[in-house]
Amino acid sequence: MLYTMSAFRNIIRVDHEASRTHAWRVTVQRHNDIAVKTFSDAIHGGKGKALKAAEAYRDELLRRYSAYVHAIWVRTRLRRNNTSGIPGVGRYEQVDNPTTGSVRVFWLASWVDEQGDSRKRKFMVSHYGERQAKRLAVAERERQLNLVCATKSGRL
Repeated sequence: MLYTMSAFRNIIRVDHEASRTHAWRVTVQRHNDIAVKTFSDAIHGGKGKALKAAEAYRDELLRRYSAYVHAIWVRTRLRRNNTSGIPGVGRYEQVDNPTTGSVRVFWLASWVDEQGDSRKRKFMVSHYGERQAKRLAVAERERQLNLVCATKSGRL
């Protein structure tokens, strides 16, 4: 039987001879919850039937969650290394000229576009001032996030 990669989304094969485990395992994470369930070949009447049961379980889990809500959550999680307190927004200082030691200070808005490519936009503190540069970076991040999530969910 030929399977596409999308058929195996959130599903892995477990074949462990020592413990005589032969099964499909479904793992779906949404927000901070993780659902894991194993579908044994022996219990379901073979490898193919176990896979069909695993796919049905996975599909039911994914139906419970809005793709749009999940896309927003993935893109707005606050990472451990975030220093601004705002996902996708940070303040940076870049040495402009090593000889003179001049430094460019800017706020940076980062996001992932519809194709999965990383995008960034700088707002220079020297041009806008500290507060306005940060405000513009936050607004740009929000604007791009709304655009990407609306596009991915089919709302545009």
